[in-house]
Amino acid sequence: MPSKRYRKSAFTLVELLVVIAIIAILAAILFPVFARARENARRTSCLSNLKQMGLAAMQYTQDYDEKYPAGFYTTSQPAPNGYPWVSGLWFWQQTLYAYHKSSQVFNCPSAPVSPVDSQGRATPYYGNYGANRLVMRGGGATEAIVGLPSITAPATVYLMMDSGNYIVSTEAVTIPRGSYDYVPGLGELGVTAGSPALLTTVVSDFQKGRHFGGMNIAFADGHAKWVKTSEVLAQARACGGCSVGAQPFTAKSAWNPYVGS
Repeated sequence: MPSKRYRKSAFTLVELLVVIAIIAILAAILFPVFARARENARRTSCLSNLKQMGLAAMQYTQDYDEKYPAGFYTTSQPAPNGYPWVSGLWFWQQTLYAYHKSSQVFNCPSAPVSPVDSQGRATPYYGNYGANRLVMRGGGATEAIVGLPSITAPATVYLMMDSGNYIVSTEAVTIPRGSYDYVPGLGELGVTAGSPALLTTVVSDFQKGRHFGGMNIAFADGHAKWVKTSEVLAQARACGGCSVGAQPFTAKSAWNPYVGS
């Protein structure tokens, strides 16, 4: 019997190129969607962190005569979360640790850096979250601590937010400078960093921001929400004369604990 011949089928070069082109088009469409979905998840996680710390601050005020914590404390006591971020200091995040018991809330998942000490332990006092310096003031003993009754509209006053530094002044928003004294996304709004320069590791955060043109913020009543960076900048400019050494502040601004927005 004559042998049967079988013809082997295969893709032609043109067909392969068409398939590759289709895959490339789909990738170009889907990758930004996946990136946006991932950032949405990070933004939600970040907002949850600030919500937990905002509620912790409210619990703190109940235990300490309705006073907010200072931005930092000079102390020789062991740090609440087990180790000091900087020797001899507690930052406000560490002060609130007793009320939420989670070190994860100190870190924004979209933050540009994860600072560590010489032993590789996290020290997120910069590159993550910062407190409004007009509310959570300096070292406690040298600057009068703000009390909850002094804040006329706590639902409109910034308490803590996405930030380069552990504490944020209006000057850091309008004239960011000095290693990591800024809030994310100012570069997109035309703000120029001053001197001394920002760390190279945080420049991208300053320029592009973290959360779709906005920031997560916890307010003085404990609630938290996303706010446009342009609004944060406008509120800082409105409170240009607000400083710890000049009281009372009269500017209508979300930075001003005595008036609010």
